[in-house]
Amino acid sequence: MYEAVFQGIMMGLILSTFCGPIFFMLINLGISSTLRSVFYLAFGVFLSDAIIIFLLLYVALGSISEFKYLEILYYIGGAVLIYFGVRNLLKTPVIMGQEENSQKRLNTLFIKGFMVNTLNPTIFFFWFGAMMLAFSSYHNDKDLVLTHFICGLSVTLLTDCLKGYSAFHLKKYVKPNFLRALNIFSGIIIIGFGLKLIFFH
Repeated sequence: MYEAVFQGIMMGLILSTFCGPIFFMLINLGISSTLRSVFYLAFGVFLSDAIIIFLLLYVALGSISEFKYLEILYYIGGAVLIYFGVRNLLKTPVIMGQEENSQKRLNTLFIKGFMVNTLNPTIFFFWFGAMMLAFSSYHNDKDLVLTHFICGLSVTLLTDCLKGYSAFHLKKYVKPNFLRALNIFSGIIIIGFGLKLIFFH
């Protein structure tokens, strides 16, 4: 149980280094709008991730321990993680222009965060890879897998809120070189997880 909590927290911290569209939306909101707006956007993303993980855990992979081709899924999951890691290493960071969100309603921001995250197909494939890694690490124990992801999502939600809260102080650091370093760091970690899933499951 303690391992699942620790690994889940580490996963959440690694996810917090990703510099995708949500990262920039949170930063821009923190600069141009209210803290409450940041929270609504972050909760929309959180709900989207939670639903995707729930569907993977209890629907798509509900009988994974009895799945005939479980070994193949480990390789596929590892390959998916390696793909995301390499993509992060090669990605050129671009700083988006500031959006004016001060007039948007809070429920619109919640829906925006939910939809941007849900409609990004790479999110599903990323969580699939992470799910396979978790099943491998905890020997198909669903309770430990669930604990792992609850901790990971909680940390991700907290760090998303902190990004917006600290946006004013962070904006001078949000430069291409800084984002490039974050991309390289998270890319190497994710590639390592992919290799672990393929060769040490």
